[in-house]
Amino acid sequence: MQKRSPKAPSASQHNRSAFTLIELMIVIVIILILIGLLIPAVGAVRLRAQQANVRTEITSLEGAITAFRQDFGMDPPSGIVLYESGSATWDQRSKGLVRKMWPQFNFGLDKDINGDGDTTDVIALNAGECLVFFLGGVSDRTPDGTFRVFGFSKNPARPFLNPGHTSADPGYSASLTATNSGRLGPYFEFDNSRFVDTDGDLSPEFLDPFPSQQKPYIYVSSYDGRGYRVADITGTGMTSVYFQGDPSTAPSTNSTPFKPKSYQIISPGADYQFGTGGNYDANKNFPAGRTVEADNITNFVGGALK
Repeated sequence: MQKRSPKAPSASQHNRSAFTLIELMIVIVIILILIGLLIPAVGAVRLRAQQANVRTEITSLEGAITAFRQDFGMDPPSGIVLYESGSATWDQRSKGLVRKMWPQFNFGLDKDINGDGDTTDVIALNAGECLVFFLGGVSDRTPDGTFRVFGFSKNPARPFLNPGHTSADPGYSASLTATNSGRLGPYFEFDNSRFVDTDGDLSPEFLDPFPSQQKPYIYVSSYDGRGYRVADITGTGMTSVYFQGDPSTAPSTNSTPFKPKSYQIISPGADYQFGTGGNYDANKNFPAGRTVEADNITNFVGGALK
């Protein structure tokens, strides 16, 4: 009996065992479409996680402000001028704020507040600088440019004694670091890698945790309900704190600010832009020119403004 030789597969059978070029192109197109749908979704999830991280940090800053208030009887001011020289003539507003926090403060003594080795500076603090100074305390900067904060001395007459100033630093004076009996604060655990000095005055500010953030937090006090001061946000890019009202109109003299008896903390969000501030209503969109504020994160809204 003769054996039949097996039949060679036909061309059509070859074609059925592999993808055609058209089928491959269709598969590739489908994959690209799925990727195009997935990337925005992943980006949105990442953004929400980053916003939640900032909101959590703002809550921690609020807790630190509460602790500061328990020690000093007031929320930190958001605008003040500090004079290092004991012979300086203090402006009455700044002197009154310091006297309220430290009733026994000795204005006649020299003090190296910023740890730069001299006692000649006039240090004007606003917004983000006040947030770091009053929650972190006196600071210095290491040779590699990193800022450190040390809280305040418990010496009631000399709270601004700077323990970071050592005998190896230029201009060191033992009298500046003497009589330093313990510290109050820091009230917040600052990440030193997120300190910046946007105006180069050796007064650090603090960036939120958004990757590559460029603008520091803004902190503005209402001074226990006496009113927010426009002067406190000068130089930040904002021209107003946030008020309750139609964002297409400007605040009036009768407008009610958010957090009228405490303070506002503001992050510029993922776009690194604060915008101008002013009226805000969760149910109304920002007008042209203020749309960058939509992703701002504050202590009076649970997430981003929009």
